Amino acid sequence: MREVKRSAQVARPQGELYALINDIESYPQFIPGVTRASVESRSERQIVATLEIRRGPLHAVFTTCNELQPESRIHMKLVRGPFSVLQGEWRLTPLTASSCRVDLALRFAFANPVSGLLFEPLFKTTAASLVDAFVARALAA
Repeated sequence: MREVKRSAQVARPQGELYALINDIESYPQFIPGVTRASVESRSERQIVATLEIRRGPLHAVFTTCNELQPESRIHMKLVRGPFSVLQGEWRLTPLTASSCRVDLALRFAFANPVSGLLFEPLFKTTAASLVDAFVARALAA
C-alpha cells in the first residue's frame, strides 16, 4: 500500500480552496494526467465523482464518494475502480482571513498485485502533484 501526505500554505481564503477542490469537472484543465472528470451526484454533504487518469502506461478510471464538511474537510472513499484501497482526506485550516493551510493524506493499493508493481509509483506521483496543482490554480485565479 502506498501513502501520500502533502501540505502547503496558500494566500487564499479557506472557502476558495474548498470550492476549487470540489469543482471536480474542472480537474482536466489543471491537474496533470486527469483526462476526464464527471460528477454522478452532488449534495451539500456528498459528491460522487468519476475520474480518468492517463500517465504513461497508467490508465485508471475510478469513482469516489466524497463526504463534505463545508470549508474544512473532504473525506474520499472508493466506490469502484482498479484499487483494493483508495481513501483520502483533504483538510483546510484557516491561518488568516486571506490564507489557509491545505493538507492531503491519501492511501491506495491496486487490486491486482502485478498492476500495482507497475502503476502504484505512477499513481503516487500523480497524487503527490495534486496539492501543487490546486495551489497553482488558486494563485492564478
